[in-house]
Amino acid sequence: MQVSVGTGFVVAEGYLLTAQHVLRGQDSIWVGPLEGRKWVRAQVVKFDNQLDLALISAKVSAAPLSFAAWSEVPTGLEVTAIGYPQPRLQGLSKKITQGLINGNRSDRNESFDAGFFQFSAEVQIGNSGGPVLSPDGLVVGMVQKKLNALDVAERTKDLPVNVSYGLKSSEILGFLKDTPVEPSVKSLSLTTNLRPYQIFSFKQGSVFAVVGRKTNTTPEPAQP
Repeated sequence: MQVSVGTGFVVAEGYLLTAQHVLRGQDSIWVGPLEGRKWVRAQVVKFDNQLDLALISAKVSAAPLSFAAWSEVPTGLEVTAIGYPQPRLQGLSKKITQGLINGNRSDRNESFDAGFFQFSAEVQIGNSGGPVLSPDGLVVGMVQKKLNALDVAERTKDLPVNVSYGLKSSEILGFLKDTPVEPSVKSLSLTTNLRPYQIFSFKQGSVFAVVGRKTNTTPEPAQP
């Protein structure tokens, strides 16, 4: 059985966002763990391969997370990621990490603003699809992937540390426009600075593991 694990977060009653690559090619999708260690089956409502973004529906009752407008998000803002890193090694429990928004993501094959940003909160396989939160608890983006440090070190003899990439809230809000979800967008407060334990306490109840399963297949390499 092929199994992929990522993270998702609630954006409306019965709807969650996650990374598309977690679900790609899978026969079934599950969200949990809920109370009593239960899992519920989910269905894909909409996806975008280019953005690596998917909206799924599931019988999950939790407070939707609110978004910040990306135009209000400054480079250097402290951010927090909540998700399920390396669940096979670290267990299926939510973890929190912190970092900074380092800037826009761009390279030789992309325009300056490709809809993604670089941030330094540590993420691992399993974090994909999780929320990237501002100090006041708003979603500024979604965890998508990280730089392959070992590959870069082999090519450049330099080991990059905590180079992660997220999808900007502006791209997510655009994706949700023609869906049943009416996302909550709030003004970013640069004067409200919740402590990490407060952000986790207030927001972790809206973050779940997303598991994709496919039977009778040859295993494929896991994606970050």
